[in-house]
Amino acid sequence: MSITLAESRLPQRVLLCRTDRLGDLVLALPCANLVKTIFPHCQVDLLVSAYTAPVARLFTGADHVLEVEDIGLSRRLRAGNYNTAIALFPSFSIARALVAARIPNRAGIAYRWFSPLFTYRHPEHRKQNLKHEAEYNLSLTYAALAQEGRWEEVLSPDRLFPLNLKAPEEAIQRAAGWINATAGEKVVALHPGGSGSARRWGSQSYAELAGRLGQRPDLRLVVTGGVGEKELCHIITHSAGARAVNLCGRLNLPELAALFRRCDLLITNSTGPLHLARALGCKVLGLFPNDSSMTPKRWGPYGLPESVLTAPAGQRMEYLEPLSVMMHALDQLELLK
Repeated sequence: MSITLAESRLPQRVLLCRTDRLGDLVLALPCANLVKTIFPHCQVDLLVSAYTAPVARLFTGADHVLEVEDIGLSRRLRAGNYNTAIALFPSFSIARALVAARIPNRAGIAYRWFSPLFTYRHPEHRKQNLKHEAEYNLSLTYAALAQEGRWEEVLSPDRLFPLNLKAPEEAIQRAAGWINATAGEKVVALHPGGSGSARRWGSQSYAELAGRLGQRPDLRLVVTGGVGEKELCHIITHSAGARAVNLCGRLNLPELAALFRRCDLLITNSTGPLHLARALGCKVLGLFPNDSSMTPKRWGPYGLPESVLTAPAGQRMEYLEPLSVMMHALDQLELLK
Protein backbone atom coordinates (compact mmCIF):
# COMPACT_ATOMS: atom_id res chain seq x y z
CA MET A 1 0.00 0.00 0.00
CA SER A 2 1.08 3.60 -0.51
CA ILE A 3 1.70 5.77 2.53
CA THR A 4 1.19 9.52 2.60
CA LEU A 5 3.65 11.44 4.76
CA ALA A 6 4.02 15.06 5.61
CA GLU A 7 7.25 16.29 4.04
CA SER A 8 8.65 17.31 7.42
CA ARG A 9 8.15 13.74 8.71
CA LEU A 10 9.78 11.97 5.79
CA PRO A 11 12.22 9.64 7.58
CA GLN A 12 15.86 9.56 6.58
CA ARG A 13 17.45 8.61 9.89
CA VAL A 14 15.22 7.01 12.52
CA LEU A 15 16.17 6.30 16.12
CA LEU A 16 14.22 3.56 17.96
CA CYS A 17 14.57 3.84 21.74
CA ARG A 18 14.00 0.83 24.00
CA THR A 19 16.18 1.15 27.07
CA ASP A 20 14.73 -1.32 29.57
CA ARG A 21 15.15 -5.11 29.76
CA LEU A 22 16.25 -7.89 27.43
CA GLY A 23 12.80 -9.19 26.51
CA ASP A 24 11.53 -5.65 25.96
CA LEU A 25 14.36 -4.98 23.52
CA VAL A 26 13.77 -8.21 21.59
CA LEU A 27 10.07 -7.37 21.25
CA ALA A 28 10.99 -3.94 19.87
CA LEU A 29 13.32 -5.21 17.13
CA PRO A 30 10.51 -5.95 14.62
CA CYS A 31 9.95 -2.17 14.55
CA ALA A 32 13.26 -1.78 12.72
CA ASN A 33 12.08 -4.30 10.13
CA LEU A 34 8.83 -2.37 9.77
CA VAL A 35 10.64 0.91 9.12
CA LYS A 36 12.98 -0.75 6.62
CA THR A 37 10.03 -2.38 4.86
CA ILE A 38 8.27 0.96 4.38
CA PHE A 39 11.43 2.98 3.70
CA PRO A 40 14.16 0.62 2.41
CA HIS A 41 16.84 3.33 2.23
CA CYS A 42 16.18 4.76 5.68
CA GLN A 43 18.89 4.48 8.34
CA VAL A 44 17.54 2.85 11.49
CA ASP A 45 19.54 3.03 14.72
CA LEU A 46 18.78 1.63 18.18
CA LEU A 47 19.16 3.34 21.54
CA VAL A 48 19.33 0.64 24.22
CA SER A 49 20.78 -0.10 27.65
CA ALA A 50 24.39 -1.19 28.05
CA TYR A 51 23.16 -4.58 29.28
CA THR A 52 21.08 -5.36 26.19
CA ALA A 53 23.43 -3.72 23.66
CA PRO A 54 25.32 -6.98 22.90
CA VAL A 55 22.05 -8.56 21.70
CA ALA A 56 21.08 -5.44 19.75
CA ARG A 57 24.41 -5.70 17.92
CA LEU A 58 23.56 -9.24 16.82
CA PHE A 59 20.50 -7.89 14.99
CA THR A 60 21.23 -7.28 11.32
CA GLY A 61 18.13 -5.11 10.82
CA ALA A 62 19.65 -2.07 12.53
CA ASP A 63 22.46 0.11 11.23
CA HIS A 64 23.98 1.32 14.51
CA VAL A 65 23.52 0.72 18.24
CA LEU A 66 23.90 3.44 20.86
CA GLU A 67 23.89 2.95 24.62
CA VAL A 68 21.78 5.19 26.83
CA GLU A 69 24.54 5.29 29.45
CA ASP A 70 26.97 6.95 27.00
CA ILE A 71 28.51 10.17 28.28
CA GLY A 72 27.25 13.15 26.33
CA LEU A 73 24.24 11.26 24.97
CA SER A 74 22.37 14.35 23.74
CA ARG A 75 25.48 15.53 21.90
CA ARG A 76 25.87 12.12 20.27
CA LEU A 77 22.23 12.06 19.25
CA ARG A 78 22.54 15.54 17.78
CA ALA A 79 25.58 14.39 15.80
CA GLY A 80 23.50 11.50 14.45
CA ASN A 81 21.30 14.05 12.68
CA TYR A 82 18.12 12.05 13.29
CA ASN A 83 14.93 13.55 11.96
CA THR A 84 12.68 11.00 13.73
CA ALA A 85 12.95 9.33 17.13
CA ILE A 86 10.43 6.89 18.58
CA ALA A 87 10.44 6.27 22.34
CA LEU A 88 9.03 2.75 22.63
CA PHE A 89 9.65 2.77 26.39
CA PRO A 90 8.22 5.84 28.16
CA SER A 91 10.99 7.63 30.02
CA PHE A 92 11.37 11.29 30.94
CA SER A 93 15.15 11.11 30.62
CA ILE A 94 14.86 9.79 27.06
CA ALA A 95 12.21 12.33 26.09
CA ARG A 96 14.37 15.13 27.48
CA ALA A 97 17.45 13.85 25.63
CA LEU A 98 15.54 13.77 22.33
CA VAL A 99 14.50 17.39 22.83
CA ALA A 100 18.05 18.40 23.77
CA ALA A 101 19.32 16.66 20.63
CA ARG A 102 16.94 18.82 18.55
CA ILE A 103 15.32 15.85 16.85
CA PRO A 104 12.33 17.45 15.10
CA ASN A 105 9.93 14.49 15.07
CA ARG A 106 9.65 12.78 18.44
CA ALA A 107 7.06 10.07 19.07
CA GLY A 108 5.96 8.51 22.32
CA ILE A 109 2.98 7.52 24.43
CA ALA A 110 0.31 10.16 25.10
CA TYR A 111 -0.46 9.51 28.75
CA ARG A 112 2.64 10.43 30.76
CA TRP A 113 3.24 13.77 32.43
CA PHE A 114 6.19 14.36 30.09
CA SER A 115 4.24 13.45 26.94
CA PRO A 116 4.14 17.12 25.75
CA LEU A 117 7.85 16.67 24.95
CA PHE A 118 6.79 14.43 22.06
CA THR A 119 5.61 15.93 18.78
CA TYR A 120 3.47 12.84 18.15
CA ARG A 121 1.63 11.42 21.17
CA HIS A 122 0.24 7.95 20.61
CA PRO A 123 -3.25 7.50 22.17
CA GLU A 124 -3.04 3.87 23.27
CA HIS A 125 -2.96 2.53 26.83
CA ARG A 126 -0.77 -0.54 27.32
CA LYS A 127 -1.84 -1.28 30.87
CA GLN A 128 -5.03 -2.93 29.63
CA ASN A 129 -2.96 -5.74 28.04
CA LEU A 130 -5.25 -6.05 25.03
CA LYS A 131 -2.53 -7.28 22.67
CA HIS A 132 1.09 -8.37 22.53
CA GLU A 133 3.91 -6.02 23.53
CA ALA A 134 5.49 -6.43 20.09
CA GLU A 135 2.23 -5.21 18.54
CA TYR A 136 2.05 -2.21 20.86
CA ASN A 137 5.56 -1.29 19.70
CA LEU A 138 4.64 -1.73 16.04
CA SER A 139 1.44 0.30 16.38
CA LEU A 140 3.34 3.23 17.87
CA THR A 141 6.09 3.01 15.25
CA TYR A 142 3.70 2.84 12.32
CA ALA A 143 1.48 5.67 13.59
CA ALA A 144 4.54 7.87 14.14
CA LEU A 145 5.50 7.51 10.47
CA ALA A 146 2.27 6.99 8.55
CA GLN A 147 -0.98 8.88 8.32
CA GLU A 148 -3.23 6.01 7.27
CA GLY A 149 -3.58 2.24 7.36
CA ARG A 150 -2.26 -0.34 9.82
CA TRP A 151 1.14 -1.93 10.28
CA GLU A 152 -0.30 -5.39 9.55
CA GLU A 153 -0.90 -4.24 5.96
CA VAL A 154 2.86 -3.71 5.57
CA LEU A 155 4.47 -6.41 7.71
CA SER A 156 2.60 -9.69 8.08
CA PRO A 157 2.27 -10.74 11.76
CA ASP A 158 3.26 -14.31 10.89
CA ARG A 159 6.62 -13.01 9.61
CA LEU A 160 7.67 -11.03 12.70
CA PHE A 161 9.64 -13.91 14.21
CA PRO A 162 12.21 -15.41 14.06
CA LEU A 163 14.49 -12.39 13.71
CA ASN A 164 17.78 -12.17 11.92
CA LEU A 165 20.15 -12.38 14.90
CA LYS A 166 23.66 -13.35 13.90
CA ALA A 167 25.44 -15.06 16.79
CA PRO A 168 29.24 -15.13 16.50
CA GLU A 169 30.43 -18.34 14.87
CA GLU A 170 33.07 -18.92 17.55
CA ALA A 171 30.36 -18.69 20.22
CA ILE A 172 28.25 -21.24 18.34
CA GLN A 173 31.19 -23.62 18.27
CA ARG A 174 31.79 -23.12 21.99
CA ALA A 175 28.11 -23.83 22.65
CA ALA A 176 28.37 -27.13 20.79
CA GLY A 177 31.31 -28.08 22.98
CA TRP A 178 29.53 -27.17 26.20
CA ILE A 179 26.45 -29.20 25.25
CA ASN A 180 28.43 -32.17 23.95
CA ALA A 181 25.29 -33.85 22.62
CA THR A 182 25.57 -37.10 20.71
CA ALA A 183 23.73 -38.00 17.52
CA GLY A 184 20.04 -38.54 18.18
CA GLU A 185 19.96 -36.52 21.40
CA LYS A 186 17.69 -33.48 21.63
CA VAL A 187 18.91 -30.55 23.70
CA VAL A 188 16.60 -28.94 26.26
CA ALA A 189 17.60 -25.76 28.07
CA LEU A 190 16.12 -24.90 31.47
CA HIS A 191 16.30 -21.25 32.55
CA PRO A 192 14.64 -21.26 36.00
CA GLY A 193 15.39 -17.70 37.10
CA GLY A 194 14.41 -14.28 35.88
CA SER A 195 14.67 -10.57 36.57
CA GLY A 196 11.72 -10.53 38.96
CA SER A 197 9.27 -8.77 36.62
CA ALA A 198 6.98 -11.84 36.73
CA ARG A 199 6.38 -14.65 39.21
CA ARG A 200 8.44 -17.80 38.66
CA TRP A 201 7.80 -21.50 38.81
CA GLY A 202 9.37 -22.84 41.99
CA SER A 203 12.84 -24.35 42.33
CA GLN A 204 11.47 -27.70 43.55
CA SER A 205 9.14 -27.89 40.54
CA TYR A 206 12.06 -27.25 38.19
CA ALA A 207 14.12 -29.83 40.06
CA GLU A 208 11.41 -32.45 39.70
CA LEU A 209 11.05 -31.65 35.99
CA ALA A 210 14.83 -31.90 35.53
CA GLY A 211 14.84 -35.25 37.31
CA ARG A 212 12.17 -36.61 35.00
CA LEU A 213 13.81 -35.28 31.84
CA GLY A 214 17.22 -36.47 33.00
CA GLN A 215 16.02 -40.07 32.96
CA ARG A 216 15.49 -39.99 29.20
CA PRO A 217 18.42 -41.26 27.11
CA ASP A 218 17.29 -39.18 24.12
CA LEU A 219 17.71 -35.82 25.89
CA ARG A 220 20.63 -33.63 26.92
CA LEU A 221 19.86 -30.88 29.46
CA VAL A 222 21.50 -27.48 29.82
CA VAL A 223 20.76 -25.23 32.82
CA THR A 224 21.33 -21.48 32.44
CA GLY A 225 20.99 -18.48 34.73
CA GLY A 226 22.60 -15.32 36.00
CA VAL A 227 25.49 -15.09 38.44
CA GLY A 228 23.06 -14.60 41.33
CA GLU A 229 21.21 -17.84 40.56
CA LYS A 230 24.02 -20.36 41.01
CA GLU A 231 22.49 -22.15 43.98
CA LEU A 232 19.15 -22.47 42.17
CA CYS A 233 20.81 -23.85 39.04
CA HIS A 234 22.99 -26.22 41.08
CA ILE A 235 19.90 -27.79 42.70
CA ILE A 236 18.25 -28.30 39.32
CA THR A 237 21.38 -29.65 37.61
CA HIS A 238 21.99 -32.07 40.49
CA SER A 239 18.41 -33.36 40.17
CA ALA A 240 18.92 -34.04 36.46
CA GLY A 241 22.03 -36.16 37.02
CA ALA A 242 24.75 -36.90 34.50
CA ARG A 243 22.72 -35.84 31.47
CA ALA A 244 22.80 -32.15 32.47
CA VAL A 245 25.43 -29.43 32.25
CA ASN A 246 25.30 -26.32 34.42
CA LEU A 247 26.25 -23.12 32.56
CA CYS A 248 24.83 -20.72 35.14
CA GLY A 249 26.84 -17.49 35.33
CA ARG A 250 29.23 -18.59 32.58
CA LEU A 251 27.61 -17.03 29.52
CA ASN A 252 27.38 -13.49 28.21
CA LEU A 253 24.34 -12.60 26.10
CA PRO A 254 25.89 -13.40 22.69
CA GLU A 255 26.97 -16.78 24.09
CA LEU A 256 23.47 -17.38 25.44
CA ALA A 257 22.11 -16.62 21.96
CA ALA A 258 24.60 -19.06 20.44
CA LEU A 259 23.55 -21.70 22.96
CA PHE A 260 19.87 -21.29 22.11
CA ARG A 261 20.74 -21.74 18.43
CA ARG A 262 21.97 -25.23 19.34
CA CYS A 263 18.99 -26.10 21.54
CA ASP A 264 15.79 -27.84 20.47
CA LEU A 265 13.67 -26.39 23.29
CA LEU A 266 13.87 -23.81 26.08
CA ILE A 267 11.69 -24.13 29.18
CA THR A 268 11.54 -20.96 31.27
CA ASN A 269 9.35 -18.44 33.04
CA SER A 270 8.20 -15.11 31.61
CA THR A 271 11.77 -13.93 31.01
CA GLY A 272 13.95 -12.14 28.48
CA PRO A 273 15.59 -15.43 27.43
CA LEU A 274 12.11 -16.70 26.46
CA HIS A 275 11.86 -13.95 23.83
CA LEU A 276 15.51 -14.26 22.83
CA ALA A 277 15.10 -17.98 22.12
CA ARG A 278 11.86 -17.30 20.21
CA ALA A 279 13.65 -14.68 18.12
CA LEU A 280 16.38 -17.21 17.29
CA GLY A 281 13.90 -19.84 16.12
CA CYS A 282 14.35 -22.16 19.10
CA LYS A 283 11.18 -23.87 20.31
CA VAL A 284 10.03 -22.56 23.68
CA LEU A 285 7.72 -23.49 26.52
CA GLY A 286 6.82 -20.49 28.70
CA LEU A 287 5.47 -20.94 32.24
CA PHE A 288 3.16 -18.11 33.34
CA PRO A 289 1.15 -17.16 36.41
CA ASN A 290 -2.60 -16.78 36.05
CA ASP A 291 -2.48 -13.01 36.49
CA SER A 292 -3.95 -10.43 34.13
CA SER A 293 -1.00 -8.08 34.72
CA MET A 294 1.46 -10.76 33.50
CA THR A 295 -0.69 -12.32 30.83
CA PRO A 296 0.93 -14.27 27.99
CA LYS A 297 -1.43 -12.40 25.67
CA ARG A 298 1.00 -9.50 26.09
CA TRP A 299 4.18 -11.19 27.29
CA GLY A 300 4.13 -14.71 25.87
CA PRO A 301 6.30 -15.95 22.98
CA TYR A 302 4.94 -14.06 20.00
CA GLY A 303 2.60 -16.02 17.77
CA LEU A 304 2.90 -19.23 19.81
CA PRO A 305 -0.07 -19.50 22.21
CA GLU A 306 0.38 -23.28 22.19
CA SER A 307 3.86 -22.79 23.68
CA VAL A 308 2.55 -21.43 26.98
CA LEU A 309 1.41 -23.15 30.16
CA THR A 310 -0.51 -21.03 32.67
CA ALA A 311 -1.20 -21.82 36.32
CA PRO A 312 -4.82 -22.83 37.04
CA ALA A 313 -7.20 -19.96 37.75
CA GLY A 314 -6.82 -18.70 41.30
CA GLN A 315 -3.80 -20.92 41.99
CA ARG A 316 -0.10 -20.22 42.52
CA MET A 317 2.59 -21.19 40.01
CA GLU A 318 3.37 -24.31 42.09
CA TYR A 319 0.08 -25.79 40.89
CA LEU A 320 1.64 -26.27 37.46
CA GLU A 321 2.50 -29.97 37.67
CA PRO A 322 6.04 -31.00 36.58
CA LEU A 323 4.60 -34.09 34.86
CA SER A 324 2.29 -31.88 32.80
CA VAL A 325 5.17 -29.58 31.86
CA MET A 326 7.26 -32.59 30.83
CA MET A 327 4.49 -33.97 28.63
CA HIS A 328 4.09 -30.62 26.90
CA ALA A 329 7.86 -30.45 26.41
CA LEU A 330 7.98 -33.92 24.86
CA ASP A 331 5.10 -32.96 22.61
CA GLN A 332 7.05 -29.88 21.46
CA LEU A 333 10.03 -32.12 20.78
CA GLU A 334 7.84 -34.63 18.91
CA LEU A 335 8.94 -37.38 21.29
CA LEU A 336 5.53 -38.52 22.45
CA LYS A 337 4.64 -41.99 21.26
